[in-house]
This record gives sequence, C-alpha cells and structure tokens, in this order.
Amino acid sequence: MSEQLVINGLEFSRGAEVLRGKISNAGLRRLSDYLYSTDGAIEYELSGEVDSEGRSLLHLAIRGKLYLKCQRCLEQMEHDLNFVSNLLLIEEGMAFPEVTEEEELIDCIPAKTEMDVLAVLEEEIILKLPISPRHEAGACSLTSYARTGTAESVFAPLAALKKLAE
Repeated sequence: MSEQLVINGLEFSRGAEVLRGKISNAGLRRLSDYLYSTDGAIEYELSGEVDSEGRSLLHLAIRGKLYLKCQRCLEQMEHDLNFVSNLLLIEEGMAFPEVTEEEELIDCIPAKTEMDVLAVLEEEIILKLPISPRHEAGACSLTSYARTGTAESVFAPLAALKKLAE
C-alpha cells in the first residue's frame, strides 16, 4: 500500500475520533487480485465510539467504484461500493461474544494497539464483493454479439469440419 495509517483501536474509539481519506484502487494490493482495472479511488470514513454497554466500536463507511471482471464475458464491469461496517473491538483475553439477532450487523475484530486502517478497509471491501461478479442478464458483450449475429459462432469451425467429412 502506498501509505500506512495506524491507529490504536481502543483509544480511537474511546476518544470518538474520526479519520477520513481517499485511497487509490491501485494502492490496495490485496484487492487488486479481484479487479479488472485499478482505475478509480475509494473514499472512507472511520469513526469510533463507545456504546451504552461500554463496548468500543468502529464504524467504517466506504464509497467508491471498482472495476471487476465479469465471469460471463470476462470483460470489465462497474461495481459501486457504498456501505458501512460496524466493528466491535474485542480486547486481548476477552472471548468473542455470541451474535444475537440485534447484533447481526456488527462484526467482531481483535483490538490492537497498532491497527492498520487500510488493511481493515481492504478486508471489509473484499468481504462485500460478489462471489461471482456478472453483468446483468443480456448486458455482456458476448451476448450482444450473439443477438446481433455479428460474431461467428464458436462452433462454426466444427460445423465446417463436419461438412468436409460428409
């Protein structure tokens, strides 16, 4: 990554601090394996708080656009990011709590004195990516060629061979 932002997660949340920034998609190395193109950037806002039960929380808001590879046509497709992840910090030696229905939208992560903000951001983005990214039905470039008849069928050479054999 081009830059490294490190925070003490517990101090950050207890101080209700806020961190905003923008990172180029090219600067997110782990994410690059999922991308068709590293064009664009991600905007993020990380804020800390302590809830009514005294637990340390981080809220990570992410907005941006990624260019993924469609698994149908293997061409570029846009994927908009716009989400908030709520992260409960678990101090060392404490057990991870059981998730209740009310807390389904909260993920637990270990609290560290040196948390790499961009690594957390990258992890949350990867978790939100579709398993098999695809264009909407009928939007793939191969499908549009097949409909217009401008592309020869991939089986045309086989058909020609079959005619020769007859």
